[in-house]
Amino acid sequence: MTARERVLAVFRYQAPDRTCFDLLEGTVWDRLGYFFHQHYGCKQTEDVLNLLDCDFRWSHLFEVDSPLAETENVWVSPKSYADVLGDYPLAGVTSVAEVDRIFNPDPAERPMPDFKRMRELYPDKALIFAVPWTPIFSGACGVFGMEEAMVKMAIEPEIFKAFAIKQSEYLIGYLRLALKAGVNKYCDFFWTGDDFAHGSAMMLSPDSWRKLIRPYLEPSIRLAKDSGMHTLFHSCGAVSEVYGDFIDMGVDGHNGVQTSAAGMDIHSLAKNFGGKIVIFGGVDAQTTLVSGTVKDVDRQVKENIAAFEKCGGYIVCNSHHGLPDIKGENIVAMAKGAGREVSLSASFQRFPG
Repeated sequence: MTARERVLAVFRYQAPDRTCFDLLEGTVWDRLGYFFHQHYGCKQTEDVLNLLDCDFRWSHLFEVDSPLAETENVWVSPKSYADVLGDYPLAGVTSVAEVDRIFNPDPAERPMPDFKRMRELYPDKALIFAVPWTPIFSGACGVFGMEEAMVKMAIEPEIFKAFAIKQSEYLIGYLRLALKAGVNKYCDFFWTGDDFAHGSAMMLSPDSWRKLIRPYLEPSIRLAKDSGMHTLFHSCGAVSEVYGDFIDMGVDGHNGVQTSAAGMDIHSLAKNFGGKIVIFGGVDAQTTLVSGTVKDVDRQVKENIAAFEKCGGYIVCNSHHGLPDIKGENIVAMAKGAGREVSLSASFQRFPG
């Protein structure tokens, strides 16, 4: 099978020739890039994806010059949702009219990948159209501040909904432009997402999520699915309570699956949702990839694969990216556990343990 054939078989819940594998969202963060530059001679993100033999390519990386870091800088995100620490464009708004005046993102201003060229370069890979990050819940936290966003949802829902409508229309508008550019002729998947949970629970009740968030996420997923693409949804944390909603919305696969979160252990997911939604992730970046040994990683990869042997629908992948304390050797172990051969450079020293 080609990588593309392999992936599409998984989404039909059929047995592929070997386990599907990816590096989450095709992302090689600075610390990881430095590891592969030093030990494997990689110079670009594409070198790492080729070395690990990933089955996917992501549109947000296409035609982007992405050399790997040559110093071991530890990247720390300056992002904070704390209302007192951030500069939020909708902080303090008191009316729908203010939201309408201030928040008007234009999808035509975003660059559009050359999907045809992408397919020409990667004829045998599964291609993912990754839209700009346009979440509803975490997007609201990013424009109101988290505390104010939660207050708006609770006592001024019309103001929250004004934002949600604009965000949803922006995403749908960008998708419509992509469809005019032929995205569904060349890409196999549409990807979007939202983060609304932590490791213990969702940050709003499932009923509130269904009322305030789902209506603004669903239209783009339906449009992409109606156009012939499979759909992927990224969401971190304990989200199993709305897995049924994901399936009902038309989501074909969940990525960013955090198995250390409550209710997200791999055996529960396989038992309750196997054969209904593809699990894309599950090699845990909160625990195994950070504090585990290469043997621990291999053990978790094999356990995850085994959990879905009877029902199908599993892709080996890290649950998060960008964390500087994820060990490079554990990413290699994850790929090897999925059956990839990763050749060491002559200068590479054996991992301890």
